[in-house]
Amino acid sequence: MTCTEIVIVGAGAAGLTAAKELQRLKQDFLLLEASHRIGGRAYTEVLAPNMPFDLGAHWIMEPSRNPLMHLAERELLCVEKDGKHYTAGRYFEDGEWLPEGSERELGAYWDNQFEAMVLAVKGHQDASVFDAIDNDDRWATYFHALYAKDNTRDVDQASVKDALAFVHEEDDLAVASGLGALMVRYGEGVPVMLNSAVRSLDYSGSRLKLNTAKGHIHADKVILTVSNGVLASQGIKFKPDLPNWKLDAIEGLPLGSHTRVALMFDKTVLRELPAHFTVNTSREGPIHFRNQPFGYDYVEIVMGGRVAEWMEKSDQRATVEFVLTKLRDVLGSKAVPYPTHHIVSAWNGDEWVKGAYSSAQPGAADQRSILAQPIDSRIYFAGEATSSTAYASIHGACISGRDAARAAVT
Repeated sequence: MTCTEIVIVGAGAAGLTAAKELQRLKQDFLLLEASHRIGGRAYTEVLAPNMPFDLGAHWIMEPSRNPLMHLAERELLCVEKDGKHYTAGRYFEDGEWLPEGSERELGAYWDNQFEAMVLAVKGHQDASVFDAIDNDDRWATYFHALYAKDNTRDVDQASVKDALAFVHEEDDLAVASGLGALMVRYGEGVPVMLNSAVRSLDYSGSRLKLNTAKGHIHADKVILTVSNGVLASQGIKFKPDLPNWKLDAIEGLPLGSHTRVALMFDKTVLRELPAHFTVNTSREGPIHFRNQPFGYDYVEIVMGGRVAEWMEKSDQRATVEFVLTKLRDVLGSKAVPYPTHHIVSAWNGDEWVKGAYSSAQPGAADQRSILAQPIDSRIYFAGEATSSTAYASIHGACISGRDAARAAVT
């Protein structure tokens, strides 16, 4: 049996930041990670030699207050401004490119829908995003797809109040070498016990008792930074059971689906395509592409919501064929061969995550602050789902981990 003052569960952005804060405060702690690696949902895979690809978190949001941006600057890493804005690039719709300038129509529609969402929540009434917007407009299908891409759930499943609460004031940045790889650098110097899944947490006595894959640990306090997917699936058994108010918060903030796909081709295929473009067919709806980011020889797509869930439930080949169909609509079937390399994310099936990132159900936006509340001043909660204004982000997770660590030592 091991004894310590504080146990941190989960070595993603929130857990690593909590550990760094406890190191700064010279507090005794153990950091437990269920998987074989650190970083959580920030994970860089190698598509081909010298060609990194982020399977999870990709953008450095709010760089002025994002600790990973400070690290990227110190390391002199190459970063790229976000070009994924909904008004960026060209649009290919049912067999032809729309005229240049069409993106301004989509931009105007997009802005109008957010104004409609603001009106919908006046008087503190929440609703689904679908119920708040104009779904008959010719640009509505684009809004639906792009919203799900950025928020992991479809517009009928997502809270208007939650959508409006997110604070986004700065340009997003991508890291050429991968945000997941940068997260590993961020965790250097932090002691972590890997392959140490927590099976149960008994808080019925004077000390907390954790049963883990590496044995039993007694602690005064615990900082839980595991995903809401793990909490919702009861991946950790609590004794006594978590109170109903905490269970309601977990239920109201489910992890949605978010699938990232990269297809690598010879440059002769990619050079005919814009840097950013969206393909919309009457069969499946819009898919947004980024072409050759940082000069890498691949196109990437990101899908969210039910389509992303379908992609993960299908095998990788079905997903690749689905994306190839879109490219062949644009360039012709003979011009787009099967890719030389491909990669498809699968966060729903990850045992230690069980989803992408949180999206509040209609009526549940206020549950984020409740999820963040400690139990008995001994069990603290951190992670992107606990942030009311920076959920689904690295900086939101980092801030929550720092704040939980500070609260645990007061």
